Amino acid sequence: MTISELQDKIARIERRLDSEIEAQGAKAGADLVALVTNRVVQTGKANDGSNFTPYSATAVPAYLFYGKSRSGGAEARVRAKGKKKEKISYRDFRELNNLNTAPKNFEFTGAMWRGFSVLNVQRSASGVTVVIGGRNEDSENKMTWNSEREKKSIIRPSRQELAIVQGNLQRWVNGIING
Repeated sequence: MTISELQDKIARIERRLDSEIEAQGAKAGADLVALVTNRVVQTGKANDGSNFTPYSATAVPAYLFYGKSRSGGAEARVRAKGKKKEKISYRDFRELNNLNTAPKNFEFTGAMWRGFSVLNVQRSASGVTVVIGGRNEDSENKMTWNSEREKKSIIRPSRQELAIVQGNLQRWVNGIING
């Protein structure tokens, strides 16, 4: 290969990397969203491997949960407790809705997690910055509120998740260089 041919090859690689970097950044962000969501919902683990705080066991009047159940059967069970003037906790409410009570996974209807997405992909001189979070006000508010209650971000990626995404990006770059 001549120097001219090598220069042409390098220029082609640079053009391809330049033209695809934003799309690859968005793909990496989507992968990260999926990894974080899966970890939190399936395992109830924070990015550092620790458990989140337990669901609240503080009992409040059952009527405060009226209209918030996932099914008619669960709503009937909540209302029966309210009719008896019983108090229930959020943990009890989850149980009445046939949901896990441990570990805490911040999933009730799934709306918050469905709203978790790539918000922005921005180019800079050093590459691309990808911002993930709630793509609608409801999701963003729930993520913020839950993170404040936990005193740590519930959507922060773990080192392992970041390594997976970085490895995928490295394979993409290597494929362009070697292809």
